[in-house]
Amino acid sequence: MAATQPAAASQPQPGTIVFSYITYSGGTSHKDTTSQGSIYSVRGDGTGLTKIIEIGCANNPKVPPDGQWLYFQSNKTGNWHIYRCHLDGSGLVDLTAGEELGKDSFGFDLSPDGQMIVFTASDGKVSRVATMTADGTNQRLLASELGYCYMASFSPDGKRIVFAHTAEDYRLKLANLDGSNMISLTPDLKECFAPQFTPDGQWIYFIRRDGDIYRASPDAKRLERLTQGNGYVELHMNAEDEHGSTDAPRISPDGRRIAFCGMDKGLSQLRVMNIDGTGLRQLTNLPDRCGRVRWSLDSRRISFISFVCDSQPQLFVIDADGGQPRRITDLPGAVYLMEWAP
Repeated sequence: MAATQPAAASQPQPGTIVFSYITYSGGTSHKDTTSQGSIYSVRGDGTGLTKIIEIGCANNPKVPPDGQWLYFQSNKTGNWHIYRCHLDGSGLVDLTAGEELGKDSFGFDLSPDGQMIVFTASDGKVSRVATMTADGTNQRLLASELGYCYMASFSPDGKRIVFAHTAEDYRLKLANLDGSNMISLTPDLKECFAPQFTPDGQWIYFIRRDGDIYRASPDAKRLERLTQGNGYVELHMNAEDEHGSTDAPRISPDGRRIAFCGMDKGLSQLRVMNIDGTGLRQLTNLPDRCGRVRWSLDSRRISFISFVCDSQPQLFVIDADGGQPRRITDLPGAVYLMEWAP
């Protein structure tokens, strides 16, 4: 069992996970505005649990390849902003403090080299895809004329962005950073969510409302369905969380496999398959729901959450080739989102 007392803050070592930890002051609703969030780090073996920062409902932690910063989003000001700080919690900066593109900035992702950020900017009515440099400068909308768009991520070379166009029933678009050379990847498929490139840039994977995993080529000439009857799209924190949040599949850093959750006997469980859809295996058979799969940087382990401890999700790690899941945290609140740090 993992230690539950925070250790002295330090820069994460290889095999370390940064995660958001949420407690609620008015029940356990995911949408409760009185929730409080912290960002922690812990080693993949459960040792060295460390609180990095506590600020509003902080979540969606990400660390760039150089390991110099921790990025996250928080509603500390009453609106969602994107922040960064050092791995010891110092040097905190609100990167979207001026609300240049909208009141709320959230749903962000880092470019592969860590030099750019793509995020969702909302004026309270319409949410649009935006970009900025990693220090918060040069903020701009990708294609403001499109209307509501979000769920964006970078190509491996950082030169293109794929995103879901909500105004077109969540069909996927691909464009250069300045919005030029835009193409429709899924003109005949609506309700496509959480697109992401393979490391070699040859495919874009996504999940649909039907719960299955698909892939499209960046030139929009090829489209394949890789699973049948997977049945899982959204993570719901509890019965009060009516909306939930898209729980996307994840491609391994070596580009060989994909990890995701699928339904088994009414519960979401962790699965893996080869990048072409072959070799499907179910890795977990736990007594409660699983979600939020994330690969270690060496593609050898997978972290995820499972709902234990009075229905509060905790952090687990399992070998990518199978074996017994290892519970990493034993906390009174909820582990929500995580990433492996370099």
